[in-house]
Amino acid sequence: MEIEAKFVLPDMDTFQRLQTVDRLAGFALSAGRVKQVRDTYLDAVGRPILIAGYACRRREQSEGILITLKGLGGAQGAVHRREELEIWIPSDLPPAQWPPSPARERVLQLIGPAPLLPLFELQQTRTVRLMTQDERLVAELSLDDVYVKSGNREQAYLEVEVELKSQGKEDDLSDIVACLRDEWKLKPEPLSKFERALALETLS
Repeated sequence: MEIEAKFVLPDMDTFQRLQTVDRLAGFALSAGRVKQVRDTYLDAVGRPILIAGYACRRREQSEGILITLKGLGGAQGAVHRREELEIWIPSDLPPAQWPPSPARERVLQLIGPAPLLPLFELQQTRTVRLMTQDERLVAELSLDDVYVKSGNREQAYLEVEVELKSQGKEDDLSDIVACLRDEWKLKPEPLSKFERALALETLS
């Protein structure tokens, strides 16, 4: 289960201030680590994965290709709670050839022998900062400069995500959400990046 909070960033000034602030909601922030992320969202003909309430994301990293199956919806205000199944694959392979895992079984259950096809791509420059309290890793804060193209439409936007880590508690996330909402005056983002791209596609 992934638990995270998402907020819209209104401008680059706010984005840059969150890159440099030392503390947030009483938690210490590490130095930012910048990485380029390129995601391809996948589904079969007829979109059975989407119909079942999931998004399937392919993300290429130095360790290999990470396939993530995420549940859609589940947002209450800024906080998103979603089922998340992940699997690493060494190269682009059909799901039947993925290593045994819950992610493989769920995808095969949804698409059968059909191939996975690209829906749209999303690129982002992500600045990652760890949020800690003493020696406890509470959350990971990600500042995302996002670009998505779907059909003949393009969209660019800024957002911040705060994902609760294993040593973090929901009360910690509640404090962070309150700080971003009340002190930073940020607006909750109820949609995932996939859902925003899907809405853009619908307008194409």
